[in-house]
Amino acid sequence: MIYDSLKDISAEFEVFLFDAFGVFWEGNDFYPNSLSLMKGLKDKGKTVAVISNSPEKIEDTTDFYNQRGLFKGCHYDYLITSGNLVHEKIETGEITFASVKNPKKYFVIGDDHETFADSIYERVYKPEAADFIFCGTPYVFKDDIENYPQYKKFYWPTKLDENGEICAWNTETVEPFRKRVEEISKLHKPILNPNPDFTAKVGHKMVPGSEAVFVIRNGTIAEMFRKKGLEVYEFGKPHANIFEYTFRILQNDGISIDKKRCCMIGDTVRTDIKGAINAGIVPVLCVETGVTAEAVLNGQSVESICIQEGIELKQIVQIKSIAGD
Repeated sequence: MIYDSLKDISAEFEVFLFDAFGVFWEGNDFYPNSLSLMKGLKDKGKTVAVISNSPEKIEDTTDFYNQRGLFKGCHYDYLITSGNLVHEKIETGEITFASVKNPKKYFVIGDDHETFADSIYERVYKPEAADFIFCGTPYVFKDDIENYPQYKKFYWPTKLDENGEICAWNTETVEPFRKRVEEISKLHKPILNPNPDFTAKVGHKMVPGSEAVFVIRNGTIAEMFRKKGLEVYEFGKPHANIFEYTFRILQNDGISIDKKRCCMIGDTVRTDIKGAINAGIVPVLCVETGVTAEAVLNGQSVESICIQEGIELKQIVQIKSIAGD
């Protein structure tokens, strides 16, 4: 059975964990009526938390949504990012790998969002000198644009430098990274990834009139390294670490967690739904928004997507979208 919206099953739960992209945020704007649905849950005394695989700090993500009309206290109680979990580990010097016990030097692929600022960790600019590789947001830069002009139509400007000139682009293609991954893999360095998402649907306001598109994210690069046999240490869904972190924060505020009354609402089987199952809470899949909707449009069935991840369809609750039509 596929329910029209989250309203149809909301009475069954007390704690709601929401993914952001593909659930209430479409890439350029909020899905229709999603904010009123979240506010309605809050008004009924439910606990609402946004659990994002964003590599950025909670403060930055909160500001992003504040500017667009999603407010703590009105629409949600907690906003938790995998980036903040990484920051906690960095601040305490707890980053460690099976192959490197006391790493200090890191090399970045992409943009590190100042993840290691004011920490004991030192950025180096040659992978040979690093103890580990950090999978930052996989932007392409001016050198990539010049070296891979054949993919020009897949690049979307996303960041300006201090002079107001474009300095970073999102990309729909992984091709500019293949050679770099191949070369770094030969060094057998461990990988740290703060965002397991393969893609994200992102709007591009620097290109007037453009629609939101799916661009590659950190998880895609980490998966390339994993297939090369490298050790990959990840934070975020589907891993237990972000759910344990979330439950700890809620319990510290006196919110008890009855896992049968706690659900994770997401659009991606590989991260949101598998993560919920790993955490022992109820997985709720949006089938007409986000990543799953895109996969269905491309000819896959929800059941086949679940089978790929070792999940039985009967294990999940399906809704069309959080707010329905």
